[in-house]
Amino acid sequence: MSKHKETGSRRKRIGLFVSLPENIHVRRVLEGVRRGCERYDYDLCVFAASAHVSYPEMDYTRGETNIYELANFGELDGVILDTATLNGSREEFVQKRLLERLSGVPDLPVCCLEAGWENLPLIENDNEETLREMCRHLIEVHGKTHLCFLTGHKGHPVAEERLRVFLEETARHGITVAPEDIAYGDFWYTSGEALAEQIMKRPPEQRPEAAVCASDTMALGLLYGLEKQGVRVPEDFLIVGFDSTDEGATNSVTLSSYEPNDIRMGERAVDYIRSLTEPGAEYENAGPWPMGAFHPGASCGCLTDVSHTLVQIRGQLYNSAYNYRDDQEEGRSRGSVGALMESYVLERFTASATVDECMGHIYGSMELLRPFRNFYLCLKENWLDISDEQIDGYPEKMRIYVNHASSEEEQICGEAGSQVFETAKMLPKLYEEREKPGVFYFLPVHFNGRLLGYTVLQKEIDDRDTPNVVNRTWLRFINNGLEMIRSKQRLETLSVRDEMTGLYNRRGMYQRFREISEHAQPGDALFVGVIDMDGLKYINDTFGHSDGDLGIKTVCRALQEVARPNEICVRSGGDEFFLIGIGTYTRDEEARRAREFGDAIAALSRKLDKPYRVSASIGCVVYGEPSAVDLDSALSEADERMYHYKFRNRRHRSV
Repeated sequence: MSKHKETGSRRKRIGLFVSLPENIHVRRVLEGVRRGCERYDYDLCVFAASAHVSYPEMDYTRGETNIYELANFGELDGVILDTATLNGSREEFVQKRLLERLSGVPDLPVCCLEAGWENLPLIENDNEETLREMCRHLIEVHGKTHLCFLTGHKGHPVAEERLRVFLEETARHGITVAPEDIAYGDFWYTSGEALAEQIMKRPPEQRPEAAVCASDTMALGLLYGLEKQGVRVPEDFLIVGFDSTDEGATNSVTLSSYEPNDIRMGERAVDYIRSLTEPGAEYENAGPWPMGAFHPGASCGCLTDVSHTLVQIRGQLYNSAYNYRDDQEEGRSRGSVGALMESYVLERFTASATVDECMGHIYGSMELLRPFRNFYLCLKENWLDISDEQIDGYPEKMRIYVNHASSEEEQICGEAGSQVFETAKMLPKLYEEREKPGVFYFLPVHFNGRLLGYTVLQKEIDDRDTPNVVNRTWLRFINNGLEMIRSKQRLETLSVRDEMTGLYNRRGMYQRFREISEHAQPGDALFVGVIDMDGLKYINDTFGHSDGDLGIKTVCRALQEVARPNEICVRSGGDEFFLIGIGTYTRDEEARRAREFGDAIAALSRKLDKPYRVSASIGCVVYGEPSAVDLDSALSEADERMYHYKFRNRRHRSV
């Protein structure tokens, strides 16, 4: 039994905000925060945009980062912001919006990682010893004395700190660094390529022998730039990077790189939240900052760390002949790019003819994401309404369409068993008693920014696997599949519904009439009403077509007001409408229903307060035996009565 069940208290929840969770930096931060939450028996809620916030397609970026709006700060006990991956959105709208929302909960413990936002507390990342070792490696191991340094943005605290350490360590070795050997960049490939051009413009005798780069992306850019100009790495030039990324480990010239202390930083962030939420409780100090692991590669002339490289390659392999039986027998994850692409789930999602068929394919493809405890697909209730262009925020209620549980828990797949819940709860499962804490990954579901909902992947707290490129691609497939269902629904609706009023058109009328005829009971009668708007041409010619459309919509509303639940409302075209039903009708309803409609449209016309009156003529007929009369024949008779009604009213109006 968990201590929370014994004491009746709620397990604490930490909210971690990141983007692009497959990024190596985020994976390390997640590992550190996960360790801290496991240590203190906390739930971890990760709100993650699947693309980086700096992705240039603004609509798509807004759709991804809208997931941060889902977080209910009133239900979290602490917030950790990975500012390194939350910076860079256009006009920094992600930063501004999060700061605005957090200002409304001043008592909520919040901290930033490595780079601060305004006055929020900062958990700094101490990589000083690792940065010094980068310099020592080139100087002491490889005997290089003419080094250049490539760091990040000028004035950026992290970039300036890394440069300070580099310069201090070279000075300890009696090496003076010239100003031209110091370069600022943007932590991206282009910075390295630019440095390569600058180096090659110098006379050969003035060129540096090696470079220390403050990120792997800049180091790889430098490597590519030098190779383009005929410089061999490592024969002619040595490079050391910082981040130890997958790309660096799998590059044709493997990159020598050092791991930062991101894991320890994540652990310390949880310690900080705990010190505020449980000031009297003991907590395990993470200890001194260690030096990050070094993974040697060919870029500095060392022998490549083959085991490290193979692990990274294995995660990126696309095996077209994937051994599914292997995974089934050994209980391993199928989560590889090869397994995803060879599953053809995109084709299955987009070919689905119905909502339930699509949900069934989503449910069936969950093996691709193992291991996990539960998966939830939560969509807004009106997600099928293609005219809904909601982008920001979430509606008050959501509906769970898929719940794939890896245990004996209840499974959900499709509309029939779907469950509605208050969006403020984020996920009902969060509030259930569990023996162990869990990690809940909240990821957005949208189509090019238009909100559809979100998914939640629940993992055990000791599960080190994090969402990767398979998860991201699979979610994109789901987005496309759901949008295809929405489009098909729209086309289906347009084929049977009138676009202006939403009533059935003639095609929809015949389709729906066949359905209700099949459920007719002995003794049922057929009721048919034909309505024709009065004076539509006069309103159009005198007041304009927008007023004419208003008149048509008013007739539609009157028709819907008097219609019974079992009756079909139809706009057959122009200003003509039908009302059709099968049920318990008597002959005296012909006149009574006509009066009801007349009263309804008169009341609506008065509310409009227009310089004209909206009215319509109606003819009703009841047949005792529905199967004994053809629908078109019944409509013709009701139409005749409507014209008698119209002619009679016209004579009264002219007297």
